Amino acid sequence: MQIDVRKEGDKLIVSPKGNIDYVTAPELDDKMSKASNDVRSIELDMSGVPYISSAGLRVILNADELMQDRDGIKLTGVNNDVRAILEMTGFYDILDIE
Repeated sequence: MQIDVRKEGDKLIVSPKGNIDYVTAPELDDKMSKASNDVRSIELDMSGVPYISSAGLRVILNADELMQDRDGIKLTGVNNDVRAILEMTGFYDILDIE
């Protein structure tokens, strides 16, 4: 998995490429938590993610908790397969998804 991380002002933009599963989720979690200290929001660009497992959903929950007292996390570029997983698990109702 490739993970691009960049800051635009007080927003962290994280763009993973590949499946987010039990193998890759720890790296994504580590990169987001380390880089999120001095930002107001996180944009998680999911356009390069064909699949997400429960381990990946846990990473998103962790990021959402980190950003709870700030402007939060937004998921963008979510494909239909990942959207279906988010809907089945109830994440679609609690997260900001474009």
